[in-house]
Amino acid sequence: MNLAEKIIKIRQENNLTQDEMAQKLFVTRQAISKYERGISYPSLDVLYLICKEFKISMNELLDVSEKKTNNDYKPIGFKHYGFIIIYLILALFVTGVIIGFNLLIDFDTTKTWEIIFYNILLGCIDFMVIFQLVLTIFPISKILIEYNNFGLKIKTFTGTKEIPFLKITNVEIKTHGNWNAGRLIVRTFNKNYTIYPIKDLNQVKTIIDEIKILNKY
Repeated sequence: MNLAEKIIKIRQENNLTQDEMAQKLFVTRQAISKYERGISYPSLDVLYLICKEFKISMNELLDVSEKKTNNDYKPIGFKHYGFIIIYLILALFVTGVIIGFNLLIDFDTTKTWEIIFYNILLGCIDFMVIFQLVLTIFPISKILIEYNNFGLKIKTFTGTKEIPFLKITNVEIKTHGNWNAGRLIVRTFNKNYTIYPIKDLNQVKTIIDEIKILNKY
């Protein structure tokens, strides 16, 4: 029985019209109609309200049984290689500026402290760009985030870590401008982990939140 059929069954067993069920779930009658026809899927908040209002577990609602649980990890977070190209171009540009500055400067008329100051300034900028480039390259892996029914496996600059969902307190995303890509921050009771650079950040966070709810209820 799929989710649409289960929603119909729950409504009928409780002798509710679509309007009455919509009021209980704080959605419109049209939304209930779409759920029951399989046109749209309830949000996590609506799924939670269904479980709470009609005394049903999330596992039962979404047909997730113990037989289906396993330890096999599935990939959800993939590296965004565009950041490597961007930081590589920036690093080459800044390095070129440093070389050009030292080749074109007139050492006879320019004060020594000015030469040192600008070289240090440009060197610091170059170092920061190269450091970001290194963070985007390592770890050398296409898949940076995997999940199973019990937790996440993440790959960061410092290595691979397995984190049970029970220890995760919050999952936060930080995108770059209008890109749906950037950093995923996994917060636990003891430590925070940053995975970078990840693409499709919003989708990754939604999947993680959904799996966490499935394991909670």
